Amino acid sequence: MNKVRCDFVDWMKAVGMFLIVFGHFIGDPFNQFTQPIYPKQLGVAMFVFIMGWGLGKLNKDTLYVGYNRLFPMFFWGILIAVFISFISFFVINDISESNYAPFVFGINVIFNFFPANPTTWFIGTYFHIILLWALLLYRIQVTPIVLCLSLVFEILIRYHFISQGSTFIAYMTLPNWITLFFLGMYMCQRQDQKGSNGLLMRVVAWGVFLTLWAILLNNINVTQRFPFKNIDVASHNLNALYTSLAVSFVYLCNTLFSITVFSRIKAGRIVRFFSRNTIIVFIGHMPLYFVIEPGVNLIFDSGWQKKLCIILIMYIGLSWVSELLHKWIKVDQIKKWGWEKITQLMPQLAKSQ
Repeated sequence: MNKVRCDFVDWMKAVGMFLIVFGHFIGDPFNQFTQPIYPKQLGVAMFVFIMGWGLGKLNKDTLYVGYNRLFPMFFWGILIAVFISFISFFVINDISESNYAPFVFGINVIFNFFPANPTTWFIGTYFHIILLWALLLYRIQVTPIVLCLSLVFEILIRYHFISQGSTFIAYMTLPNWITLFFLGMYMCQRQDQKGSNGLLMRVVAWGVFLTLWAILLNNINVTQRFPFKNIDVASHNLNALYTSLAVSFVYLCNTLFSITVFSRIKAGRIVRFFSRNTIIVFIGHMPLYFVIEPGVNLIFDSGWQKKLCIILIMYIGLSWVSELLHKWIKVDQIKKWGWEKITQLMPQLAKSQ
């Protein structure tokens, strides 16, 4: 297995996490550049691509690999969910039980709403992607034909849920992300470029694409909905189909642009710092917002100053908290102990190691 570190992976994780935090607190005028999705969803798209890229190199010991990938997400996710329940019980007399749904086989994706902590939904989708890969997808050799078939499948399934009004299900279920995951598997041998040749041209091309896309979508009727906006130019079913097509187009184009750009930029210590602290920032930034927002209001009533302050706390401050927590809590040791206990109960899994 090739263990050469790729800078574009660190860049995509760091930038993807920033887009998620940024997108939660700042909307227009930036939302117009990614219609009918929201900019924060591009961050999720980058993470799903990276999942496919990392797992595409592996075709054995899948259960052990799946366990290693799921354990940190579940460990920190459950820890934060318990913490939220503790606080919520004393503040609003509610334990926010929906936050635990993703840990029950990802059952949250069948409900047409997000959990109380709105970023927790991804844990359920993450579980489904890892599980399906460990049981089936690792056997698939991803080719351009497979990518095209997955794209058609993705568009049709998303169209179905959008047309039925189940937009949250359309967003959370695995089909919404399957082509990005397969794209990562398909490009799993991609490495960084040796130099920055062509970087400026690619950045400009990405900017031009975003601008032209905004102009195009701003000239048609796109209604404000969530988690997808709705392209409203024809009948209900055609609108759902156009919206689904546009979602896949925006996901794929921006992910491909991010790869071509970030593979030409060296990832330094700062980028790697944010890259390795994404899990806690991802799960914890919305609960932290609800805690600190009243305090920020005492300093800034509204406006860009308030939003910038919140983003700095959510992204930089919470990353430092994550770094400290990883030093204090030896998750790798706990993970190893957990696998040993599992293999004692199920000896046949010991071969997976």
